[in-house]
Amino acid sequence: MIKRYSRGLSVVPLMVAVAMLSGCVSATNEQSAAVERPASEQSKLMKIAKDIDAKGESGTALALYERAAEMSANDSTVHVKLGDARLKDGDPDGAEQAYRAALQINPQDAKALLGLGTVQLQRGDANAAARTLAPAAQAVNSVSAYNKLGTALVLSGDGAAAEGAFAKALALQPANLDTKTNIALAQALSNKLPDASTSMNSVVTSPLAEKRHFVNYMIILSLSGDAAGARAIDVPDMPANQKNQILVKAAKLRSIQDPAKRAQAIGLLASA
Repeated sequence: MIKRYSRGLSVVPLMVAVAMLSGCVSATNEQSAAVERPASEQSKLMKIAKDIDAKGESGTALALYERAAEMSANDSTVHVKLGDARLKDGDPDGAEQAYRAALQINPQDAKALLGLGTVQLQRGDANAAARTLAPAAQAVNSVSAYNKLGTALVLSGDGAAAEGAFAKALALQPANLDTKTNIALAQALSNKLPDASTSMNSVVTSPLAEKRHFVNYMIILSLSGDAAGARAIDVPDMPANQKNQILVKAAKLRSIQDPAKRAQAIGLLASA
């Protein structure tokens, strides 16, 4: 409420008022400097941490990110960097805490959402990861983000949505063999087995195809019921007994009716 004063009341002398005003300005300047100094120091810490991290000294970089985050109450990017550093250091719990702190500051921070979704995916919480990664992938618009979203959707049993996410990743990098493999696995999960086989055939005929791509092709052919075709695949650097073990397990995948459980089994077998 604005107070009204009558003309009969004495007023503060002009020089005193100016002195009071100067004192307020001085105090305000001091407060601003107090805010700016930590912000400036925080910025320096972040730069040093980034340079050190680039040199491979992740432990030292992590300690600097920790200090910078302690100084920041309103900058979500600092907490995201801390989360990334913790995740790289093998501390998913600490990483999640940092990503959540970032989202408390800015709920729309796409990199914080991506980090949190990555932690959830690593823990096997596919449904939560899919929810978190959906807006993150759209905002970040990267191959990695869409592949993570697609993986979460595959593991939650939604092959059709996963195929759509992987297709967006492939549009960004059309020659990416891992993304093409992911699309084939999503197609297999949706029982589009002829399409999946065709997709994988284009992968393994590439001169850049690696061992994991041939293994996935073998798995998809087994799912398609083409046991002979799966056995005929020549997997680079794989002993015959290991290949036989994969074929035996792949043949059992067809009996798994639940899409999510089948996807999890495929993932475990492909990474074996």
